[in-house]
Amino acid sequence: MKIRFIHSVFCLLIAFTANADGFTHFITRDGDQLKDGNKVFRFIAVNTPNINGQYDGYKNTNPASGYIYDPIELSYEMEAHFKDMAQMGVTTIRTWGITIDDGSGEFEALVNGPRSYNEMAFRRVDKMLELCNKYKIRVILCLVKENKFWGSTESFSKLYGGGDYYQTPAVKEGFKDLLRVFANRKNQFTGQIYKNDKAILAWEFGNEVPNSKRAWIAEMADYMKSIDPNHLIADPRRANGVDQMKENVSDVLAHNTKIDIVKTRQYPNYKNSVTELWNECKGKRPMIIDEFQRLEGFEDVLKQVCSTGTSGALLWSLMKPQYSGGIGGHALFHAYAWGGSRWPGFDSGDYFRERGNLMMIRSYGYKIRGEHVPPLPAPTDAPYLYPSVRNDAVALKWRCSPGARYYVVERATSAKGPWQTISGDLDISYHLYFYPLFTDNSAVPGKSYYYRITGKNESGISPASNTIGPLSPVTRMVMDNLKDFSFTYSHSENLSISTESWPRLRQTEEDFFQAERAKGSSSGELVYSAEGLKWIDVFSFSDRIDSIELLYSTNGTSWNSLPKGAIIKSHRPAYPSQISKEKDNPVDKYTYAVPALPNGTVAVKIVTGNAQADNTYPWIARVHIGFNGSLKTTK
Repeated sequence: MKIRFIHSVFCLLIAFTANADGFTHFITRDGDQLKDGNKVFRFIAVNTPNINGQYDGYKNTNPASGYIYDPIELSYEMEAHFKDMAQMGVTTIRTWGITIDDGSGEFEALVNGPRSYNEMAFRRVDKMLELCNKYKIRVILCLVKENKFWGSTESFSKLYGGGDYYQTPAVKEGFKDLLRVFANRKNQFTGQIYKNDKAILAWEFGNEVPNSKRAWIAEMADYMKSIDPNHLIADPRRANGVDQMKENVSDVLAHNTKIDIVKTRQYPNYKNSVTELWNECKGKRPMIIDEFQRLEGFEDVLKQVCSTGTSGALLWSLMKPQYSGGIGGHALFHAYAWGGSRWPGFDSGDYFRERGNLMMIRSYGYKIRGEHVPPLPAPTDAPYLYPSVRNDAVALKWRCSPGARYYVVERATSAKGPWQTISGDLDISYHLYFYPLFTDNSAVPGKSYYYRITGKNESGISPASNTIGPLSPVTRMVMDNLKDFSFTYSHSENLSISTESWPRLRQTEEDFFQAERAKGSSSGELVYSAEGLKWIDVFSFSDRIDSIELLYSTNGTSWNSLPKGAIIKSHRPAYPSQISKEKDNPVDKYTYAVPALPNGTVAVKIVTGNAQADNTYPWIARVHIGFNGSLKTTK
C-alpha cells in the first residue's frame, strides 16, 4: 500500500511538473534572430489586451460586476480565449499593461499602493501563464502603460508621492520593486517561479514609453537582467518610421545593450514599410511589429514580415468571449472601429474584413514557421446554455463554443427529443452580450419546450449544449435589431436605416443599425402589429431626453396614449473615454419599456420627437416585442 501511495504521488508530481513547464527552452537572441534552442523562432500572432480582464470600453454594460470585469468569470473566458488561439495556430501573444490604482474605483488594480499588490489580480496572471504552458503559447508581458486606461505611469507615480515617473528616485525604486515581485512571483497554479517560466518570451517595461527615455530603459534593463537573466527584454519604445528606428537601434547598440528586441508598428499613421524598417535592424537586433492593424495593405504587412528577417508581428487585437454569454465588442475606445477582432470572424465584422484578416493571420502564422497550414478544426467544446433571461418568453443566452462561427438552436417537446432546428445558421455577433442571443418567435404560448444549442463552422459541429426546460412561454418574442424594416408593419418615408459604421459604433455600443429620421423632417413613425401585442421595449440613442412617444391601438386605425406610469424609462448618459476622459460618445442611451400593454392592443406606434431639427436624432436602435398570434410585417 505504501509503495502504491508513493508511486501515485510521484506520478502526480510528474504531471504537475509537466503542466508547469510546457517548453524545453527559453527564447534567446542570436544576432538579429530569436531562437528556440537551435531553431529560429518567428511568429505571426495576436495581442490579447483583455486576457486578464474585461476590456471593451463599455463600462456600463455589466454594472452588476462592480468592476469593468468580474474576476469570477475569468477562468472560463481566459481558457476559451486560449482555445480560440490554439485553433488559429498562435504561438505568441502580447499582453497590454497591468492595472494600477488610479482612484477611479472602476477596475481592480494589481498595483494598489506603494509596494502593495493585489493577490487576486496577480492570480489572473498566474492563470494566464499556466494556460500559456498548457497551450504552448509564449507571452510578451507588457507592464505599466503610458496610456491612461486601467492606470498608467502617471497613476503609478502618484502612488509613490508624485513626480516625474522616469526620474523621481522613489518612483523608480517602486518600479524596480514591481520588477522584483514579478520575477520572483511563485505561480499559485503551477508552482513555477516567473523568472524560471519558459512561457515568458520577454519582459516589456511599458507600452509606448517615449523614445527619449533612454537612461530609464537602460537602468531598468540592467536591474531586470541582474535578477532574471533567463528572459529577453523588449524595447518599450516603438519606432514610427526609419529615422526613429535608426535612433533606437543606435541607442541599443551603444548604450542599451541589455535590450534584446526592438519594436515598431504598422498602423495607417505609421511611417515606412516593414522592409524599410527591417533594413535598419538587419544584423543588429531582432525586430518585431508589436501591434498592427489596417484596412488597406493588411496582407502586404504579413508578406513583408515573412520575406524579411522580421521575427514577428502581432495583430491588434483578439478579443475573448464572455462568461455571461455571447462575444465581446471590437470597437473598443479607439479612434477607429476596428480595434479588436473575434475568432473566427463574424458577419458584423465584414466592414473591416474581420474574418478574412483572421484567416490570414492563421495562414501566415504557419507559413512563417515553415509549416503546412492544417484544416480549420471544428468547434470542440459544447456551448453552455443559461436559463431563459425572461420568464414570459423564450430568450436564450449561452457561453460560446471556441471556434464556432454560427450557432444552431434546437427545440423539442421532450428532454430526450426528437430535436427540431428552429434557427438556421445563427450569427450572434449583432447582439453581443448586452441582449439575448436568440428568441423563439414560433413558440406556442402555454406549450412546454426544451432547448439546446450547437456551435458550427465550415469544418463541423460541436457537441450539443446542456438542455434547458421545460419552458412554458406566455408570449412569443421578436428582437428587431433594425437591420431592415422587415419586422415592422409600416414606417414613415422619412425614416431610413443608418449604414454608418464609425463613429456610430462607439456611440451606440455596437448596436449596429438604427432607424433615423431625415434631417429637418417631421417626426418619424414605426408601427408594429400582431393579433395580440403584450409588451414592448424600445432602445434608442439621442441628445435629448423623452424624444420617443409610444401610442397603442386596439383596432389598428385609431391611436391612444398609454396610461400614466405604463412606460418605464431608463437613461444612461454618454460616458467619457477611458483614455481621453472626454465624452467621445456624444449620445445618451434611452430605454422605453412597457411591461404590460393595454388589453386588446393590436398595434404600437413609435413616434420620434425632435421634428424639423437639423440632426437625425433620435436613433431607434432596436425593438423587442412580446406578442401572441402572428406578427404582421411588411414581408
